[in-house]
Amino acid sequence: MSRIKSKQVEGAVDTFSSQEVTGQKTFSSAQAFTGGGTAVVISEGYIYWAMNPQVLDEEGNSRMRIENGQIQIEVFQGGWMPL
Repeated sequence: MSRIKSKQVEGAVDTFSSQEVTGQKTFSSAQAFTGGGTAVVISEGYIYWAMNPQVLDEEGNSRMRIENGQIQIEVFQGGWMPL
């Protein structure tokens, strides 16, 4: 029996019930989640809150990461500044 990729089947991905996905996923570029006017972007160990997910280094954007067990939060004001 041949396999069919889920992308090829309309409605194959169930978005209404809880699901568990095992394993590890690796992304070759930043992943953006949009909605409500601000995008949440995950890239290179940071979680960004950005107005434009294509421009992360933009005035007013903020980002967060964990380094040495501590949360670092920064805002972009001509450069990344710690809060």
